[in-house]
Amino acid sequence: MIKSLTFLKRKPGLSREEFLQHWKEKHGPLAAKVVPGLKKYVQCHPVPGMESDIDGIVELWWDSPESFQAFLTWRQSDAARELKEDEEKFVDTRQWTRFVAEEHLIVEK
Repeated sequence: MIKSLTFLKRKPGLSREEFLQHWKEKHGPLAAKVVPGLKKYVQCHPVPGMESDIDGIVELWWDSPESFQAFLTWRQSDAARELKEDEEKFVDTRQWTRFVAEEHLIVEK
């Protein structure tokens, strides 16, 4: 299983609350509906009072590196237009960072 983590910053002029509300209530359900091959989607919102330089982390799970690559190809297609247009409403896409990983569980209690 492959996981991609994308570290997000909100668009200038949006409050953190506006960013998180749009992400959770509008963008999340849209992504869950349109992204092909997606196995799991998690939004990580900051704990109040423990904010950092980023406004959120999105975790996406894929069956394989090939299914993740298929997602990247899909993002460049016209089929991804609705999702990308929505991202432009609330995410500063010039500042996001994506990290693709394979998990190695060390301990689970």
